[in-house]
Amino acid sequence: MKTILKIFGGFILLISIGSCSKDDFEPLDPCKSVHNYNNGMINSYSNEVVLQWNELLSQSVDQQLPQPTEVKLYAMVTLAMHDALNNVVPKYETYALDNANADASRITKKNIHAIADAAVSQAAHDMMVQLYPLATASADSLLSQVLMGIAESDLRTRGIDVGRKAAAAVLDKRKSDFPLAFVSYPGGTAPGEYRVDYPPFVNATPVWPANAVFAPNLGSLTPFGIKSGDQFRDDEAPYPLNSKEYVADYNEVKSLGCKDCPGRTSEQTEIGAFWVETSSSYMNRMARALVEQRKLNGWEAARLIGLIQMSLIDAYIASFEGKYHHKTWRPITAIRNGDSDGVDATVGDAGWEPVFNTPPTPNFPSTHAYGAAAAAAVFKSYFKSDQINLNVTSPYHLPGVERNIRSFSQMAYESSVSRIYIGYHFRQDVEVGQRQGKKLGKYVYENNLREMNQCNMEENMSASPEM
Repeated sequence: MKTILKIFGGFILLISIGSCSKDDFEPLDPCKSVHNYNNGMINSYSNEVVLQWNELLSQSVDQQLPQPTEVKLYAMVTLAMHDALNNVVPKYETYALDNANADASRITKKNIHAIADAAVSQAAHDMMVQLYPLATASADSLLSQVLMGIAESDLRTRGIDVGRKAAAAVLDKRKSDFPLAFVSYPGGTAPGEYRVDYPPFVNATPVWPANAVFAPNLGSLTPFGIKSGDQFRDDEAPYPLNSKEYVADYNEVKSLGCKDCPGRTSEQTEIGAFWVETSSSYMNRMARALVEQRKLNGWEAARLIGLIQMSLIDAYIASFEGKYHHKTWRPITAIRNGDSDGVDATVGDAGWEPVFNTPPTPNFPSTHAYGAAAAAAVFKSYFKSDQINLNVTSPYHLPGVERNIRSFSQMAYESSVSRIYIGYHFRQDVEVGQRQGKKLGKYVYENNLREMNQCNMEENMSASPEM
């Protein structure tokens, strides 16, 4: 992450301008001068345009791409928006575009919307067009709409330039990323070893080869906010097949995770389908709702959403690193081969089917649980509380159904155990994902996009420029 080395130039110039009204500037004091000055302007900037672009991103990509691709796209777009705003007026550390020399001269409470709207819009537009060309027409339309509402001025031009630079910086920082794609995976043959022997990925299509997995190298991708993919992998390994713990997990998912399982309650069935969509999609929707409920300003909104999406892509990277380290089979393979796994207590069912198609990745740990716990940790740290009161929806799988969420922990738990109720994971996969994801989310929050102030200048100047 970029470390802020210089943030005073523009602000020192501003206090010498004598013709500005009293409402334009706030008094400066020794330790918090930059901090307070930024707050005065930034608090006057609404979240409207940030949320407009966030909603367009959701409408464009939700459930349209393989999950890791969607999650990575969300992270890159939202971080570019965050960086654009913080190169208009530095408030928080940035991800890619260094704001050490950000020029806040002539920006006031009265005109901040002009430059900020232009900056965040141009950044979001450029990222969406580059990363998902199918969204070009809608992104062009929204950009035109926003810019038409801003009077021609130097600030408007500066905002457009900042937005372009923010997008270019994120793209440049990720330019060495390898593509995420379907590949054929040989898999193992021994009991417990992962193999792609289940539909639809066992058979070749125009989209994937036979025995396909998606992005088996994702665990080695350079993370966005953590140090490495294996940073939070611990000593816990998948249970041995002949252990009582494995047998218990096997029987649980066999009885609760199949299509039309008689032992699954209506509540468990709802939870399973409600949380099946991609993490970036439903977390984005939850973040937007909280931004509006808590009346966050635009800077706060962009930072919160950026941190959530950063935690999610890093959860994918970390969980995939673990998946391909352990390479254990999915419940569908385990149950269909239960009579030949060498364990008398695991009774097989050759026709067993999960509720939805099992994803084409190894089993341990659960990515969904990892991401839910990571995002919950970010939310709890950001709002300094676990308690919320929010009605959330699942428009892609259970339209019209609402669930009332009273804590971020409840959200993380429901999202995690949903993977048992739809037959994707054993309970241990979920519990390990939750534990590791919680640590990841806490680390992301504490080490990325942190608030700047004059008092930490010396600390920042002595820090290394990269994480």
